[in-house]
Amino acid sequence: MAKPVHIGLIGFGTIGTGVARILQNDGDTLARRAGRPLTLKTVAELKFLAKEGIDATRFTVTKDATDIISDPEIDIVIELIGGVQPARSFIEGALRNKKHVITANKELIAKHGRELFALARENNVNLNFEASTCGGIPIINAMTSALCANSFSVLYGIVNGTTNYILTRMQKEHVSFADVLKDAQRLGYAEADPSSDVDGHDIAYKLCILASIAFNHFFDINEIHREGISRISHRDIEIATSYGYVIKMLAIGVNHGDTVELRVHPVMLPAAHPLASVNGAFNAVFVEGSNVGQSMFYGRGAGELPTASAVMGDAVEIARRLDAGRTSEALNFGSAPCRLMPMDDIVSMYYLRFAVDDRPGVLAQISRAFGDNDVSIKLVKQDDLGNRRAELNIMTHEVRESKLQAAVREIAALPTVNEVCSLIRMSS
Repeated sequence: MAKPVHIGLIGFGTIGTGVARILQNDGDTLARRAGRPLTLKTVAELKFLAKEGIDATRFTVTKDATDIISDPEIDIVIELIGGVQPARSFIEGALRNKKHVITANKELIAKHGRELFALARENNVNLNFEASTCGGIPIINAMTSALCANSFSVLYGIVNGTTNYILTRMQKEHVSFADVLKDAQRLGYAEADPSSDVDGHDIAYKLCILASIAFNHFFDINEIHREGISRISHRDIEIATSYGYVIKMLAIGVNHGDTVELRVHPVMLPAAHPLASVNGAFNAVFVEGSNVGQSMFYGRGAGELPTASAVMGDAVEIARRLDAGRTSEALNFGSAPCRLMPMDDIVSMYYLRFAVDDRPGVLAQISRAFGDNDVSIKLVKQDDLGNRRAELNIMTHEVRESKLQAAVREIAALPTVNEVCSLIRMSS
């Protein structure tokens, strides 16, 4: 068998522990599939703690990541500390030292992937990042290898386990967002500061990466429209269920040829849609390719071993290429201009919920505001809230976002309208 591939690991948290565990427990399988042994030579961690089931005598430990970056015996550097800095500096140093790099760092790839991939090509090494998106689901490998004969027109994804867990619990157990969030934090699904998940930042990073692959262009993370789930109430979920819909937090990418839609927000999906049955902390990505048609990829989007599995898949791929001295060409993105569609121009169906005065003429006023802005109403339902107040639930036909928002502004200004409670886009 060929000489071993030596790995340096920067970060020994949850995923780093999983990498060490797989290398220790599944080394023979990895060696057989890579054509050579893969060995963990050094771990860089500021506060190294022994982990149950991990034999720490099999590798050296350092507090200084540059020990790994400068080690001439290390072939692959795995970065698992997250964030932009110092991770970016470590990765750039490793690439300049002609080392292949694997990262699970979605934020860094979304914000600085263009520069990092250029640096990798300049130094004839690989920068692999399967674990940055959807944990153990091999969606990046699928899109760049198995489905490489396709041009992609549609990309829908449930790519954040925390928000999917929260919405699933709200739907199935009739509990509030605040109560489920507390449980998610207690169980470790959500951080003490949950904003990256519930406000959609994490999803936007992943959409930026997947859309860059699907649509052959690097997109600016700052231009992706993003809304969170904190305003989704149990009442919205109850109404959606009564209409045969499920509320999911989606990453959405649609290629219109001259423009591309990229947006992150809650969506009412028909209960029959394949993504509607993806529950709990699971992830799924639904794509439509020019040759393959519709495909969906499903699995665990996070966790020690699922994410570490994706990291080691990248490591085996790199190990197979070492003797050939070639790097992956899967991520040579196009340089042609690709314009993001302004959010005002997207077309969708909408669900809206209003709290209004319960008196004659209110519905007529609201209908007039919709009609004046070319918004066609598909369905209206009224429920009594007591104290001469009512709840209006309205679904629209497809309409341009700008027209819908203009109508909502007019309606919100009506003296008979107490509150615009909800506005959720719908998928047909």
